[in-house]
Amino acid sequence: MDLSSRRIAALATATLVATAPACLATVIDVPDDQPTIQLGIVNAADGDTVLVAPDTYHEEIDFLGKPVTVGSWYLTTGDPAYVASTVIDGQGGMLGPLVTFESGEDSLSALVGVTVQGGWSLSGGGFRCVGASPRIAGCTIRLNEAYQQGAGFYLNGGSPIVEGNRFEANEVTQDSGGGIAIWNGAPRVAGNVFVDNVANSTGGAIFCENASPLIMDNLIDGNSGSNIYAGGIMSRNCTPVIVGNVISNNDTNGYGGGIFF
Repeated sequence: MDLSSRRIAALATATLVATAPACLATVIDVPDDQPTIQLGIVNAADGDTVLVAPDTYHEEIDFLGKPVTVGSWYLTTGDPAYVASTVIDGQGGMLGPLVTFESGEDSLSALVGVTVQGGWSLSGGGFRCVGASPRIAGCTIRLNEAYQQGAGFYLNGGSPIVEGNRFEANEVTQDSGGGIAIWNGAPRVAGNVFVDNVANSTGGAIFCENASPLIMDNLIDGNSGSNIYAGGIMSRNCTPVIVGNVISNNDTNGYGGGIFF
């Protein structure tokens, strides 16, 4: 697919996720139109698509409350090879959180089909989502670290949609939620793969507290909560709906290798 075709396809996709009329939507190509993903977001109008060419981007991005879609060429082609070849890279912990939503974003703010890796933060080495409800789909979230919670994804409040992603080998060195940590929100966590994530306290794959998540149709395999509870899912003071998941081969040094309430 040539550049012109990708632009047309991206515009068609943007009409599904944007409030702006289709005739006003624009595709901003990175790096052709803007040199970085963040500058693409800064210069985007509501309903625009920031279409990211295959490469490795050493940067942190913040959606700034904008209802825009950021995605690799996977967005327009459906080819998963573009997920692996379009990378936001924190250079082994020099940068992080790598992706931030904390300006009231809703599901019209979307990140689709990129790899987010190598980020570090106190909470949320890969993603930090506070009081926001974006959509994260078709991404690979791997090799991120956090000291406290949510190495792959830290969520506090809001109702984000986290679907069809791969969480792999993310690690919390001190506390909980190697893959994702959920506080005070009602996210939809569906159709994801959680593999080889580690929390050195509880919830190797998923940790939730004071929240009401829907955790559905995920594969949760080979994760570790190396201290007290739950290699797979740890739920504390939550009202979760947990249905249709495959939970296997998770381990802990304490209670509940697969799941602990």
